[in-house]
Amino acid sequence: MSDHHVSRRSLARGAVWSVPVVASAAAVPAVAASPTNPDLAVLFDGGGGANGFLNSTYLNLGVPAANSPITLQATLTVVINVVGLLETATDERSFSAGSSYGSITRDSYNSATRTTVITWTLPAGTQIPKIGTGTSVPDVLFTFRDGASRAGRITNKLVVASVSGGTIVSPQTVPVDSTIVKDVSGVSPDGIY
Repeated sequence: MSDHHVSRRSLARGAVWSVPVVASAAAVPAVAASPTNPDLAVLFDGGGGANGFLNSTYLNLGVPAANSPITLQATLTVVINVVGLLETATDERSFSAGSSYGSITRDSYNSATRTTVITWTLPAGTQIPKIGTGTSVPDVLFTFRDGASRAGRITNKLVVASVSGGTIVSPQTVPVDSTIVKDVSGVSPDGIY
């Protein structure tokens, strides 16, 4: 028969080693609550101005109103086509795109399709609230300059062409076209900028 003596130091060391295990186990449910390929919603929200003239609009991203807010578990990439609607134009309407959430990259203008592709990347850890037009909702602000061109006045539409790392389910699946979905605020009732 052996006699094992457990010192207070051994007990303290065992307690210290068990604390991180307990803390990490408590964090798992919060991470599991956010899906890796979440359902998402978009809203277009025109900022005013006449079609083809100085104009601005937001493309807002959130979770559908019936869902709970989430934290992105992986990078989310949204591809947005800015399409010129004047078929005879070979030049691009001047515009800028920026977001306070994530990063924006802009491809070269394709005169054959009259399209500029914008890629919006949101990193893991980004909070995605319920869809809306408030300041906490991730969005891209498009600011269009005067649409005057050699061929006439250029107007544009926005098309959410694809999403990786999530699925657009509201108001429809991709592609989500601003001329079909239109602006939530009614500023640009035809979704043309």
